[in-house]
Amino acid sequence: MIIISFLYVLIVLSLLWGRFSFFKVNSGAPRLTVFLYDCAVTIQIITTLYFVISVTNIAFLFIYFSIFLYIIALIIFWWAIVTAKSLDFAFSNKVGNIITTGPFRFFRHPFYVSYILVWLSSTLLFKSPILWITLLYLIAFYILSARKEEKVILQSEYSTEYEKYTKNVGMFLPRIKNDRNKIPNADN
Repeated sequence: MIIISFLYVLIVLSLLWGRFSFFKVNSGAPRLTVFLYDCAVTIQIITTLYFVISVTNIAFLFIYFSIFLYIIALIIFWWAIVTAKSLDFAFSNKVGNIITTGPFRFFRHPFYVSYILVWLSSTLLFKSPILWITLLYLIAFYILSARKEEKVILQSEYSTEYEKYTKNVGMFLPRIKNDRNKIPNADN
């Protein structure tokens, strides 16, 4: 549990840094939306920290799986930070540059992917009803945020570029390329 504790604290510190230093929050996001999001994240964090400290009898398979997901989430999060350099908070009405490199090559919303992996891992590890409730709320929040952000982009000067991007890159899951439409090489 020491590794889980260390990784989770590292994740929490990373998320807090991102929330208050990386994302621009005064960019049009409704205050109630930001407040409810922050409340759900706080409940996830505090509940998970409580369980990390107090629960001792967890199957090793769940511990290893959580360690794996936490590490993947941290990699995706920091890779997206380095790639994006700065972004608006969810529900923003501003359109910045379209980023298609780094983790944005695989997911249109890598930050949301990293968050979902963390909350999902904690929920599966501790199986608490409050974690399940906040997980479902946060996933719904990320889906609605992503759709709103994409709607704003599709109404901007970047719409054509973004439409092409959405055909090749999945919202939260990597899109598997379909090579069946390609013409076979005559040399084979």
